[in-house]
Amino acid sequence: QWTGTVDVTPSHRLFFWFFNSRNDPVRDPVIVWMNGGPGGSSMMGLFNELGACWLDPGANATVPNPFAWNNNASVLFLDQPAGVGLSSRSPGSPLQAHDVDGAADFQAFLNIFFGKIFPDRAHLPIHIAAESYGGHYGPVYLKHILDSRRFDSPDAFRGNISSLILVDAVIDFAAPAVGTYEFLCRGYGHHGKIMNDSTCDALRRSVPKVFELDRNCDAGNDGYECWGMTTFLEEVVHPYYYAEVEAGKRNPFNVHIPCPNWPWCADIRKGNITAYLNQPAVKAALGFPPSFTFEDVDIPLNAAYTLSKDPFRPTARQVAAVLDAGIRVLVLQGNEDYIVNTPGNMWAYDNLRWSGLADYRLAHWRPLPEGVAATGTWKAGGEGGRLAFVAVDGAGHTVPGDVREGSWRIVKEWLEGGWRG
Repeated sequence: QWTGTVDVTPSHRLFFWFFNSRNDPVRDPVIVWMNGGPGGSSMMGLFNELGACWLDPGANATVPNPFAWNNNASVLFLDQPAGVGLSSRSPGSPLQAHDVDGAADFQAFLNIFFGKIFPDRAHLPIHIAAESYGGHYGPVYLKHILDSRRFDSPDAFRGNISSLILVDAVIDFAAPAVGTYEFLCRGYGHHGKIMNDSTCDALRRSVPKVFELDRNCDAGNDGYECWGMTTFLEEVVHPYYYAEVEAGKRNPFNVHIPCPNWPWCADIRKGNITAYLNQPAVKAALGFPPSFTFEDVDIPLNAAYTLSKDPFRPTARQVAAVLDAGIRVLVLQGNEDYIVNTPGNMWAYDNLRWSGLADYRLAHWRPLPEGVAATGTWKAGGEGGRLAFVAVDGAGHTVPGDVREGSWRIVKEWLEGGWRG
């Protein structure tokens, strides 16, 4: 394993933690992992989800992860945008506030990492994996790379990007609202009906307005128009469930666990990466001075994104562009996740306007096959099964951290060309 930083601009330095494949690092593909936020550190994915080591919450130390994604692929955890987690931005440099702001830095990082640091890996298949708000990062960054290639930019990354993996990723904030009625009132995954009849009636009546606002948002693709839609969702659709969350009874990231620390709702069953990474010995091992303080979320950057209203615009167009460029997309979805719920994301991908839409919509949902150590449903469509959606029971917002063996087996099958329908 290697850690390091890459100066992608004079004021932006990105931190990476790279793990060799345990199988055949010379031939196995490379996964580039990004957590969401915006502003969330990818160390969360490393230590509490898919990394080579898990953080033991009782000991504030790590233990080996037998279901790490680097069992069959080399995995690169990237802290970005600049300033997030173990990355940095120079004092006085402006905060990034739009999805596209990180795209050039991401492309520059890939060029340097595969061109100068690990040139022997440059020919290998590369899979971009992004979670939660990564439904913006992944598609927007890939679209930027595709555009750079199309215009023959000297900055274009020419590596072998083989797929995009989106884990409980939001590509349209209307989607979770559309799915709220079905999720709370009909039951999904391992939970039954959660809300009472009167609440469910109110939620059902809100759906037509959600459709109307989403059409306006999508047509204009304007941040403020889409922010208006999101405000309606926060004031009309989501308060029913969040009343349970604020009371400590439910969690937006997994309906089966409580929220002990609103508004963060951290899963206390998992380790505290902030406490772990701020230990003097850990900071010294990573090359950071004692004065450095790690934070798992860059709050100023998150606030800058919110103020720009850019996050409220859907990224469905960018996902469609990735698919139409011949890049496969895997949607890995947890059925117990409220904040980016399964029925909502099913609706989003059933309405994604790309060349394989008809074939994907006509594909049948089927149960997960034996041997993946998980239950749920899946389907794939488009030429060669270009878009695959795998919904996993028992998993919340962080599928690799909730259904560990199952998520690894699902992704292993994907890397080997599976889930084609």
